[in-house]
Amino acid sequence: MWYFLSCMQVFLVSVAIFFNMHIRLWEEDQTKLSFLIIGIWAGTTAWLGWLHKIKDKDTVKTNVKIGWYLAETCLAIGMVGTVAGFLLMLGSAFGNIDVSNTASLQQALANMAIGMSTALYTTLVGLVASIFLKSQLVNLEHCIDGLE
Repeated sequence: MWYFLSCMQVFLVSVAIFFNMHIRLWEEDQTKLSFLIIGIWAGTTAWLGWLHKIKDKDTVKTNVKIGWYLAETCLAIGMVGTVAGFLLMLGSAFGNIDVSNTASLQQALANMAIGMSTALYTTLVGLVASIFLKSQLVNLEHCIDGLE
């Protein structure tokens, strides 16, 4: 079952890459925290695959706790990116606004868009990575119950 879950997740990531979402993510996420989250997801997925091969239930149970921590870490890093994006949006958007100058208003809106895209992309990547890892962990815990 882990193999099926991880293959489905890799397939979904591949579809996103096919539609050049990784390029858009690189351009829009100013903090690049999304790529840290993706790295944690990829590493943890490989590690959970290795845990599925271990038949010692005590070792697996101990390591599952670390997996849950990493899943929550992906979510937390996504939230940090959200806050950073809002800080980018609010800190850079309103500094030099002259309401009588259209160009300054356009620049303020462009700055707001950069911060907002950072906030939303990091939130999305953090949520998806956390859901992906949690589905694998639930499956692993189910397999542990089968070993008892």
